[in-house]
Amino acid sequence: MTHPANISVATQLPNRVPTVSYGKLSLHRLVMLVSAGVGLLLCIAVATIIILNARHAIVEETSSAFRIAQTTVAIRMPQRFAGRDTMGDAMRLSAEIDALRHVSSHIIDTQGDPLMARAEKAESVSENTVPDWFNQLMRPEPQTDLFPISHYPNILGSLWISTDPSDEIAEVWEDFSVIMPLLALTGIVMVGLTMLVSTLILRRLRILQEALSAIRQGDLTRRAPNGRLVEFSALAEGVNELAAHLQAKRAENDLLQTRLLTLSEAERAKIASDLHDEMGPQLFALNAALAQARSVASDIDDAARSQLVEALEATRTHARAVRDSARAAINDLRPMLLGHGSLIELLEELIADFTEISPEVTIDLNAGCQIGTGELEELSIYRFVRESLLNAIRHGNAQRIEIDMHCDNSVNPRQIVTRITDDGRGPSGKVLPRSYGLIGIRDRARALHATYIPPYRKGDATITELRMPIQ
Repeated sequence: MTHPANISVATQLPNRVPTVSYGKLSLHRLVMLVSAGVGLLLCIAVATIIILNARHAIVEETSSAFRIAQTTVAIRMPQRFAGRDTMGDAMRLSAEIDALRHVSSHIIDTQGDPLMARAEKAESVSENTVPDWFNQLMRPEPQTDLFPISHYPNILGSLWISTDPSDEIAEVWEDFSVIMPLLALTGIVMVGLTMLVSTLILRRLRILQEALSAIRQGDLTRRAPNGRLVEFSALAEGVNELAAHLQAKRAENDLLQTRLLTLSEAERAKIASDLHDEMGPQLFALNAALAQARSVASDIDDAARSQLVEALEATRTHARAVRDSARAAINDLRPMLLGHGSLIELLEELIADFTEISPEVTIDLNAGCQIGTGELEELSIYRFVRESLLNAIRHGNAQRIEIDMHCDNSVNPRQIVTRITDDGRGPSGKVLPRSYGLIGIRDRARALHATYIPPYRKGDATITELRMPIQ
């Protein structure tokens, strides 16, 4: 005979809680950091390119303007023997050159002091609007040159020219101050769009993860919703196909387990019936023969009669022990027979047996549910109560046990809830040897679509529960 308690359910999924790996980076945060980093690098790269190109252009333009200014001065500088107003011509030439872009010019005396103030140019305003750091960054090495001003035989002073990129730097700063904020704003918008897309993707992934978690916890009716994206739709279809396959396998396994449970109970009933039908008459005949032998022994003389009566009494005691053992074995194999008592009556008889064995234990039965179920369901409830009482007394040293049976009409289908509460030690949490009684209860509950809650602690009490659906 194969007991259903030893049958493992192939499709039963491990009841594990997803673990959190600390120290790992979430995908959402990774996308945020990568997008922000890419945007920052893009801004830095664009700013670097603009600055390098602008600096190169400033160098080229100022150098070109400086060469033109040198050529102009060399051609138009008044000669020392011309007999004209040499200083006046030099001042006018200096003013013309100073008015040009990218160069500056003024007259200095022989001591190096300026003889003529520079013209007020637009760059004086622009220099005030350009930050010092940008001005220092963009300004190239200055180029200068001195042209002597003489009137024979005296040297009157010098015409000084130099590069002046202030106006070009101001133009670059004007473009730079517009482009960089726009580029930064574009980067922020791109980061925001990336975060929005990643949030939508992660939300869909979270839905799929919740569906997989529910399936892992045993809810094979859970399905993942299909998305509009092809990739997520294919992934959801794969998850749903897996759940449907596992659900079909579980149904097949439950059907097989139910059949095995039915065959097992039928085999138990047959063995119990054979024991009752075969051993019962023999034990009755043995007791009758012992009674007749005791009657005959009364006619024997006193010396031999006392020894014979003592031997017959011992034999009768052993015969009663065998009868009680046979009754216990029959009751264990088949505790109830249809038409011979209700579930409540059999539970009361079970409580009486436990009270006789352990009179110090108080067992109360509160039965508020009188709805009858199938024979297998009632038999499973009976075995659950018996196993729970045995564990509470034997392992928990309980002194008070309460059995509560009631109907739960808040669920569909309705359920018979059998809850057992005791004041014993309860589960210790240590790894104990394999308990075939609890395994049998779990497998029976699984085969009959019931819910079995193993013993757990709540305050000072130990509680276990079986919820059997009412068909």
